[in-house]
Formats: sequence, structure tokens, C-alpha cells
Amino acid sequence: MLSFSSFMTLTSGTRSLPVWARYLLTLLIVAAAFGLRAGLQGGLPDHNIFLMPILAVLVTATLFDRNSGLLAAFFAAAAILWFHLAPGQGALLPERQDAAAWALFLLIAGCISMLIDGFHTTLRRLRAAHEDLARTDSQRQLLLQEFRHRTRNDLQSLVALLLLRARAAPSPAAQDGLREAAEHARALARVHTLLAQGAIHENDPTLVDTRGFVEGLSIQLGETHATEGLRPVALNATAEAHPLNSERAILVGLVLNECVTNALKYAFPDDRAGKVQVRFSRSGEDFHLTVEDDGTGTPAEDQPEASSGRSRPLGTGLGTRLLRGMAAQLRGSFSRGPGAGGSGTRAELTFPVQAPGSHH
Repeated sequence: MLSFSSFMTLTSGTRSLPVWARYLLTLLIVAAAFGLRAGLQGGLPDHNIFLMPILAVLVTATLFDRNSGLLAAFFAAAAILWFHLAPGQGALLPERQDAAAWALFLLIAGCISMLIDGFHTTLRRLRAAHEDLARTDSQRQLLLQEFRHRTRNDLQSLVALLLLRARAAPSPAAQDGLREAAEHARALARVHTLLAQGAIHENDPTLVDTRGFVEGLSIQLGETHATEGLRPVALNATAEAHPLNSERAILVGLVLNECVTNALKYAFPDDRAGKVQVRFSRSGEDFHLTVEDDGTGTPAEDQPEASSGRSRPLGTGLGTRLLRGMAAQLRGSFSRGPGAGGSGTRAELTFPVQAPGSHH
């Protein structure tokens, strides 16, 4: 079956022919229509002398243009008048009933030529609009990629500046604060790096595919901490594929980065081996991001820190405040406490599927 693109390509080629070539082919098509009717004399009704000429007008108007269709209509009308309505009488007029049918044929053929030309003009404009839309979408995607690349580079420069200032800071507290700020800036740079590398939804460059984003970021975190000589900890990630706008994806990425980094750094002291599991899923009208480890564990948020020294504290520093702040920006909640069976640590971010203010 001829596709729309193939049809437009074919007609664009035939409509670009020289005028004399289009008119010559028009006359040949009309002559072929009359010749075909003569060859099918026994298969067509004798009184239906207008069928094949109408088809000739339809073909010429489609392949060439309105003027070719009108030429085919007049040429076919003249041939019908000469060969069928008044045979052997030259320019003598046919009977009144035949003359009315002949005039109606001429009117219908002319209308067909005009309508087909208008239809083709509409199709051509639609094709041009589709091509413009495709170019606009491609340019928008390039601009987004360029923005993400620039943002990543600026953040990496900021990380280098913060680390440089940390080395020159006058006190250990200032050094620790600057290093912590650098780590958060590095986390944001890591998220933008993943976005720039193509963790986008296939149908919309402004959306992020959660499977590629969550699993890709988890892999990067695992590789980064492995190269830093940390304990042999297995990091696994499973995520469902859902579209998520870039602004919310960045917040999810920062929460994921903070939780995974905390687990890899603090859950497995003394070269202890272990496992960190990342999951992203949808349940009803909410998304759930969970990071769970089988490490030393942490007390519930409403319980005091264990006195044994084996549990790591929840913390009330910049990282914890940022986690809760980012959850609030997502109109969701963040919780952290003991894992299944009371062992390890489980951190969970829950936020609504539909962003506030969005409409379907």
C-alpha cells in the first residue's frame, strides 16, 4: 500500500515536470482512457460513456495539477461530443438530454480537478508543518542537551572551587562544611551528566525514563565508590519505566545519590561486605523510591540512638535536611529507619505520580 510519504514524493515529482510535458501526458492519459473503454466495450454499459473520462480527469489532476485536470476534462468532453453524442455530424449539437449529461460531466470534471488540487495543497501544507515540527523538536532536544552539558560543566567547576577553598579554610569545621557542599554539588553534576547522556523518554525530550535514570545513576554510584577503595559492597537496582519530568527527576536523583552514598560509606564499617538494594516503583497514585542495605542499621526516626555503638545515627546535618526538603518539594515524604526484620537500614521516598498543578 502506498504510504503518505511515498504518495507526496511521487506527486511532487510529477508536478515538477515542465508544463508542456504535463499537458502532453494529460492528453496521452485521456487517449488511453478512451482506448481502454473501447477495449472493454463488452464489459462496460453502453450508456455509461463518462466513466473512463472521469477516471482520466481524476488521474491527471492528482498527478499533475488543476490545469492539467481541466485540460483533461475539456479534451474528454470534446471527444465524447465528437465520437459518442453526435457521431458523424461534426459540430452538430446532440439532443437536449445528451447535452445536459455532457454539460454535467464537464461541470463535475472541473469540480474534481479543483477539489483534488485543493486537497493536494492541504497535504503539502500539512507535510511542511510536520517537517517544521520535527525540526523544532530536534532543535529543542539539542538545546536541552546543550543546557544539561553546560550545567554539568558549571557544577564540576563549582566542585573544584569548593574543594580548593576547603583546603585553604582556617578551621576543620569550615573544611568539613565546604567538602560536604562540594559533595552535594558533585551529586547534582552526576544527575545532570546522566540526563545529558540520554536518560530521556523516547516520546518527549523533556521527560525522563525512570528505569534508565534510576538504574543508570545507581550503576554510576557503584562504580564511583568502587574506584575510591571502599568496602566490597554489591549494589543492585531495579526500576519500573515511567515518564517523569526533568525537574522532579533531578530531585529524585539527588535523594537517590544521598541515600546510596550514605549506605556505601557508613553501613559497612571494618571492611564488612554487604548489599545495597535500590527499587523504584509505582503503587496506585504514588511513586516509591527505596534504598535498603543489610549493614549495621539505624534506629527508627522516633527512637533514640542505640547505645551499643553498632548503629549509625540518622543525623541532623545538611544531608538529612536536604533529603526532607527535597521530599517536600516533590509534595511527598521521606522516612528512614530499620530494614526488614529490624536489621540494616531502609530509606524511602514517596511522592505523587501527578505533579502539583499538572493536568491530564
